[in-house]
Amino acid sequence: MSKIDANGMEHGRRGDKIYVVLNGQQIKKDPYRPSNPRTPAQQMHRAKLAFANRLSAHLAEAVNLGFARVAEETKKQTPRNAFVKTNWDNGSLRWNEETSLWELSPERLLVANGPRHIPYGMTVEVEGNALHIACPDAGLGNMDAVPDDQLLLAVYLPDLPAMALYRGPLRDHCSRCTFELPEEMCASGSTVHVYAWFRATCFHRATGTKSQVRPDQSSPSRYLGTFPIPTSPH
Repeated sequence: MSKIDANGMEHGRRGDKIYVVLNGQQIKKDPYRPSNPRTPAQQMHRAKLAFANRLSAHLAEAVNLGFARVAEETKKQTPRNAFVKTNWDNGSLRWNEETSLWELSPERLLVANGPRHIPYGMTVEVEGNALHIACPDAGLGNMDAVPDDQLLLAVYLPDLPAMALYRGPLRDHCSRCTFELPEEMCASGSTVHVYAWFRATCFHRATGTKSQVRPDQSSPSRYLGTFPIPTSPH
């Protein structure tokens, strides 16, 4: 409902018109009606954003660690925003023509990102409810690797959906380690995607052979594979 001010000028909505005063002049205009385009391309974009946001929610515990420094260094971004931006165009979100739905390409997904070093050659073996991780080369010869970087592991089960996050040993003790899957994952009899990365625990000044290290910096995550989980006997 519009109102009349002391100068006889009208402000607000009356009927199907909006009344405002600009530079002392009475102006009457049509109300703003936001458009809501629904072309196939726009709907696909919205569906992709919704899928990416759901994925960031399912992986939030890992993402909040893996993208902590990325978000901090990119102003006005949360770790989950940084995760969505990083994975938007890297092929980890793919369109399925048959189902007309977005789905995950697990081998391309990054659940962590940053300047720390992640070596190649890491492997995982699933035995019952145990994950055996082997890291034959911790990469300590790399300028972006120090002994007190910590190994982190994220195990994602998309069918529930559920995720388990593990804080493993430090880099100089990570040649072999074992993690136990939670009961709800074992009971599902489904498949899991496994990701590993290293995260800085302490500040180190730059030297002639090592770069500066800031706490909470991460390496890019490494996809270790997708594995079936045997159903636990009841």
